[in-house]
Amino acid sequence: MKKILLIISTFLVSSAFAAPAMNVFTINTADPMGYMEWARASAPITNPPSNTASAGVCLPSGGSEEFGDMYFYSLYDSHADSLSGNYYDPEVAAEIAKIADKRTVSSIDHYSALTPVAEGVEVGMTYANYNINVYTKNPQRYIQEIAAYQATAQANGFEDVTLGAFLINTGDYTGQVMAVIQAPTSVRLGEFLDARNEAWNIDASEKFPKLRKLKRGFMMTCEVVYVR
Repeated sequence: MKKILLIISTFLVSSAFAAPAMNVFTINTADPMGYMEWARASAPITNPPSNTASAGVCLPSGGSEEFGDMYFYSLYDSHADSLSGNYYDPEVAAEIAKIADKRTVSSIDHYSALTPVAEGVEVGMTYANYNINVYTKNPQRYIQEIAAYQATAQANGFEDVTLGAFLINTGDYTGQVMAVIQAPTSVRLGEFLDARNEAWNIDASEKFPKLRKLKRGFMMTCEVVYVR
């Protein structure tokens, strides 16, 4: 079974250490496969200047705001790196110009990782996500419960499913937390969702309704196109 982008549920509270961050470009295109080809080819040129740790493209399978939306994400070891990009750098601008007339950028959003991303990511790796934006008054407790839920799920046959979270810093969902459920394939993600009515799952998730309010859910399949 392929490795997946493992997310460790550890809440980051100290400002003394660099905290991982993520930028996400929401783009719209009538040619998703063409955009994927561009992303694969251009990633080694557009990502190194900002010291990107890894990057990928996600194609929604449900919950997108517009038909034709795709998400280009970049993960960083620090917020400083995530804010260091220069889209006007001549080499970067030349690569972007190759796709400019085939896609529209609808938003650029910034996230803080509440759970650090582990190593083991490889170019070409694919996986499936179910992301849920929530509002919570107690992010730290919410992260703790996510970690406990992941442990229970993995003890009940879902060792290949991980959970993590990001704080949304920009856009319409600023201040909300994006919970991430990740599996190696869409089918495996579906199997995990099928298990929601099992006794262990009901018991493990009973605390969540009191901790958060659901704001938006969306599913996607993703491919890693760059690793530093």
